[in-house]
Amino acid sequence: MKFTDSLNRKNIVIAAVVLAAGFVVLGFFALQRPTRVEMERYAPADALAFIEVDSLADLVDGFTRTKAWRELAPVLGLSSQLKQVGPVADLIGRTGLGPDEAVVAGRAQLAIAITGLDSEVGQTDEGPYLHLKPRFAVIIETHMKPASATRLLELRAPTIAQRIYGESVTEDSEDYQGSKVLIFSGPAPRRQLVASAVGSAIAMGNDIESIKACLDSIAGRTTSLAKDPTIEQMKSEVGSEPAVFGYLSPKGIQKLLELSPGLISGRASDSDAASLIADLVEHLSKQAVSGLLYSMSFEAGGVSEKYLTVLKPQVAEALAAPLKPTPGASFESLGMIPREIESLSVLDVERAGDFPERVLKHVSPTLDVVAGVALREFVISFRRQYGLGPTDSIGDAIGTEIAWVNFGDDQPRAMLVRVQDKSRLLPAVTKYLVRKGSSVGRDQYNGTEILLSSEDNRRAASFGGNFLVLGTRDQIIRCIDTSMAHDGMDRDERFKHILETRPANASLISYRPRGESAGKLLLAISELTRVTDGSPDLLEGEKARKALDRLPRSIVTTEFRNYGAYTESHSAVGSLSFISEIEK
Repeated sequence: MKFTDSLNRKNIVIAAVVLAAGFVVLGFFALQRPTRVEMERYAPADALAFIEVDSLADLVDGFTRTKAWRELAPVLGLSSQLKQVGPVADLIGRTGLGPDEAVVAGRAQLAIAITGLDSEVGQTDEGPYLHLKPRFAVIIETHMKPASATRLLELRAPTIAQRIYGESVTEDSEDYQGSKVLIFSGPAPRRQLVASAVGSAIAMGNDIESIKACLDSIAGRTTSLAKDPTIEQMKSEVGSEPAVFGYLSPKGIQKLLELSPGLISGRASDSDAASLIADLVEHLSKQAVSGLLYSMSFEAGGVSEKYLTVLKPQVAEALAAPLKPTPGASFESLGMIPREIESLSVLDVERAGDFPERVLKHVSPTLDVVAGVALREFVISFRRQYGLGPTDSIGDAIGTEIAWVNFGDDQPRAMLVRVQDKSRLLPAVTKYLVRKGSSVGRDQYNGTEILLSSEDNRRAASFGGNFLVLGTRDQIIRCIDTSMAHDGMDRDERFKHILETRPANASLISYRPRGESAGKLLLAISELTRVTDGSPDLLEGEKARKALDRLPRSIVTTEFRNYGAYTESHSAVGSLSFISEIEK
């Protein structure tokens, strides 16, 4: 009897273990996220631009884990429950338990394909404007059964259209290659919401041709963006499985450049210079650029972004040589730069004084005659701004370091140049100050001579230590005071750490010591959720200022590789800050 009872208990334990293991296995497979697809396959090959969000749940979860959220959300009264939105949405998406909309939000992949761009350029009393109207399609891979995706679209598309256009919206439909295309029109002419579904994917946009092009790509009837050689070969260079991926095609770059000359000319004080820039960029892009890749990920409590401008091999190699960084850079200019600035950029290359000419020498042979002439004229114009004629040479007179500083004073950026030979630079500085017929005046400040332009209060120059400072008189005085007080950016521990950990091949480093963009983003979210009225004064309080001061600083490094210009940015919120500008 005892033996039988023992055997029964043993069988029960074994059965329980097997049953538990079965539940674990079933739960493991049941909670697996649906297999991800390459969303580029759903975009037409001739798309101008493409943006992909692999998971909305992960995007929300990543953002609410940033230090910006942790520091500022409590200050602005944002509910801590918002941090649970991402994990809860992900769980609903994995289990499929919940309303269809919630399931889609938790498991869907999202992409935006821009297939065309309409524009209007004009002038008002406030200055020039450029209005862009993209023709686009939002593509949602629902990872649902095709019948469920179609039912969800037909149920929710009319509601979305009514919210956009009001009760006066009209609905029509047509068949396209076996897919029903819904067309909603508002009272304004040519304003439409077009929607359709094929398989488990839904496409919605403002242009019927864009939707049809995406339907063809999804169904495999036409070549998709996944076959773009730049994406095929270079996508991995901007990271694996980022939260956001973007691509601007050569056709998209060219389209934007076609729109830029009028706007650049309207904003620039020197129309000739603006024309040169627009002409140069247009020619170079046609012959040199193969596309622009972008990615965004959440790392170390902040946002990491990567940009890769893919260049034709011969152009990339020609740029890499003159823009190679010097080993063991000391960055001595930082001792003259105040900590209370808007931003700064430091270029570290060998023979910085003649790097424009060296770029011209290396790149021109890779271009046609027209583009080569445009590049040459740009270099000549650039040199002329600093008092240099076509035959003037100051390459050996300048060291390896040039810094540009935005003091946040509504004045042009100041420039600090490492000096090797002051006597050779002085004539060029004089020419720089006497542009447009002015004369040179002299002033003394704490034993340092400041050269002043008599006609342009934005032009002044001073030799201090191993550097030439070009800027306004006030900017130069701030640099002198900072140097004498030994309280420059070289004493900023955060920036010192950034320099120590920078990529070895980075020749251009940019730094922004403030976190205002993160504050504006969180403030916009607090207004959107009706926690605050969105007043900027909320960011001026002591708690808010201290929270902003604890955020990661914005650092951008650029390397010139043998396949293009590679830029990495690390900051508190990155490009997510654009959300705060949408309604403005």
